[in-house]
Amino acid sequence: MAARCLLGLQRALWSRPALPGALAVRAAPLLPWIAAPGVQQREAPARTRVLSSAASQPYWDDDSKARVNVYSDYTVYKGKAAMTLKVIRPTWERVGSGLAISREGTVLLEFANAVGPQKYDWEQKASFALSAVECAMVLESTDARRECAFFHDPNKGGAAEGSVQKSLAIKPMQQGGGWFFTINVSQGGAKNYISCNVSDAELRLIKTVMQFLMPRLLGFDEHFAGAPAMASSEGGAAPVATEAAPF
Repeated sequence: MAARCLLGLQRALWSRPALPGALAVRAAPLLPWIAAPGVQQREAPARTRVLSSAASQPYWDDDSKARVNVYSDYTVYKGKAAMTLKVIRPTWERVGSGLAISREGTVLLEFANAVGPQKYDWEQKASFALSAVECAMVLESTDARRECAFFHDPNKGGAAEGSVQKSLAIKPMQQGGGWFFTINVSQGGAKNYISCNVSDAELRLIKTVMQFLMPRLLGFDEHFAGAPAMASSEGGAAPVATEAAPF
């Protein structure tokens, strides 16, 4: 019985995690004093575990890897219009010895009318940027299958206030499943109206993306991923973010 307990102890020692760094741990052969009458002596199998800190090192901590911009989007193509979902990362500014968000990120919806089979006029697109809390409102309303609407004035508080007005409405279809995403843009007397129908499955994907992005629009992921990249401005001023979020 004692010998079996000691064998179990040695097996437990073999399975211990390796130490940090590229350190190999090799189990020793069965020790002679473990032998007992009726227990067959045998050499322990060689077990080697290697844990390299570089293997799991995140890219943001590896100065040998060049930083690159990553662009992702999801587009719904329909017969009369198309809608693309993009993300604009938050912008940061230097505050004392650390960083703080100067402008929150947004989920950008871009709309374009169809001009032919599988052709869309993206040069005359209309865009609407949703904040993190507005994304949460989309999730709440669509979960209850209720309509939701948003209104933006990009120049609010400025001299050109009211010159551009935008509205976005998300409505459930009256019959069957599906939704309408409709944007209205009024600028200088000209109006741009685009409506894109979205299936329930497409809406589920859009909501999943929004759910994933909401804390990141507020910068919470940077607490774990490391500080965001900053570019120094001219004249020796404090570093500023190079990316600006749209209205």
